[in-house]
Amino acid sequence: MRRTASARAVTNTTRGWRVSVVLAALALTAVGCGSDHADPKDTGSGSSTGAAASAKGGSWSLKYVDKAGKGELTAVTATSADDIWAAGYELRNGMMDDPDAQYLLHYEGGDWRRQKAPAELDGNIFHPRLDSSGPDDVWLFGSGKDDAVGVARWDGSGWQRVQRPPGAVTDAKVLAPDDVWVLNGQQQAYHWDGGRWSSHELPAHATALGGTARDGLWAVGFRDSGPGVGGEGRELSQPAAMHWDGASWKLTPTPTYRFPDPVPPEAGAFLDDVEVVSPKEVWANGSHDFNHGEVDQEPPIEDVLLRWDGSRWHERRGADRDPCLTRSIVTHGADGGLLFGVGRYRSPEGRCTKVSWPRLPVEGKVTAKGKQQLWLDPIVPVPGTRKFVGVGKVYVLQSGGPLLLPAVATYEPPRGD
Repeated sequence: MRRTASARAVTNTTRGWRVSVVLAALALTAVGCGSDHADPKDTGSGSSTGAAASAKGGSWSLKYVDKAGKGELTAVTATSADDIWAAGYELRNGMMDDPDAQYLLHYEGGDWRRQKAPAELDGNIFHPRLDSSGPDDVWLFGSGKDDAVGVARWDGSGWQRVQRPPGAVTDAKVLAPDDVWVLNGQQQAYHWDGGRWSSHELPAHATALGGTARDGLWAVGFRDSGPGVGGEGRELSQPAAMHWDGASWKLTPTPTYRFPDPVPPEAGAFLDDVEVVSPKEVWANGSHDFNHGEVDQEPPIEDVLLRWDGSRWHERRGADRDPCLTRSIVTHGADGGLLFGVGRYRSPEGRCTKVSWPRLPVEGKVTAKGKQQLWLDPIVPVPGTRKFVGVGKVYVLQSGGPLLLPAVATYEPPRGD
């Protein structure tokens, strides 16, 4: 299962190609379905390979692990090194949908403090999503079992109820208290201007938002019409990248994809994440996939990685020269460095290095024979620093049943990378 910064999944169905945006907690309902370990060889096992990698690319540092709990953290936003919000849940009787098991973590003053989900969400506390533009502008989106949406905003002193946008919230971008965008999984975006939500129709289906300025916002996903769709080859979708220029959403031309003959059933290409480094550097990644299990000879799935240079999109290949490019971009730093899952970092100069992570000590429920992995999703940059912070879990596979310990970790690339 592919994982990206906003916890999205793309589903291929036997009745035709469709893209559905799945919130993070739903994607992880089947415990053990992680992805930001990225490389099967990068298991966090504390091997000599990991130690050597630490000297080159550095290592993740565990900042918070709930060794008494069983569950995970599924959302995070950082406004500074001293102000970080996270959200997650405890597993109770093997279930994650107990309302009392949902909670927030707030890092402030050097301590992590656990809080109940705010009442301002009106009970729509599941599948949380966090984003912020500063310490006095932290937004929390949640949903209920009936797909109702709840929105609350932290203003620096308390949570305030915000009017709900129409439909589900599948991704969100907070640029300012009066400049918030959300997607609802269709060809529709909604904008908050400080007093109300306005509707904006998109020229294609969108699954992810990215950007840092009012005129520098991007949405990516797929289109089911236009060049490369239908006809010979029978590709049912192609990647779509849409730019908001301050006045309207416009579709930008992207490369098209086609499997060689015989084209597998229900083939299509899509983008599921976007990282906006600057107006002249935008990265988008996704897949060229198909409905598996219907033919004997299946071609390999293609990773899609595109880079915007300020005027057009370029397809990036050459994984033999840059092992980072075989992975999905998770987030980027202020200097343009790119993080590819937990295990790879690409410096602004283009150097790809391997990143290690530590093992938990053998104590309490953790046994010496337990195989440990660090699964972080999502990961975001920490403003004003070179650090990244990620939330998720430490997964310990051992006899007696696996452990899923909610965790927060940070990573700072070594100087010179």
